[in-house]
Amino acid sequence: MHDTILLSKITEVVVQECKNNNMNKVTELVIKVNNNSHVDERNLYEHLQNACGTYIGDWTNIKVQRADIEDQTAILQSIEGEESEG
Repeated sequence: MHDTILLSKITEVVVQECKNNNMNKVTELVIKVNNNSHVDERNLYEHLQNACGTYIGDWTNIKVQRADIEDQTAILQSIEGEESEG
């Protein structure tokens, strides 16, 4: 897949943001990608569910926006979630 590296980069950022913000579940994720990217809500969800399923699940709403940005680039527009207890 053309966007495998991009999906891996998104995963790293999502996991890091969850750790930084003490989140155990991502409820909403909005990502902006290049207009020509093959990343969409379905394949991003599937990738994140496989790569970091403890944070991503059927409770997660993912939105992928398109913009005229550099190829193989993603911008984390927003991430919302539930904080871990303790």
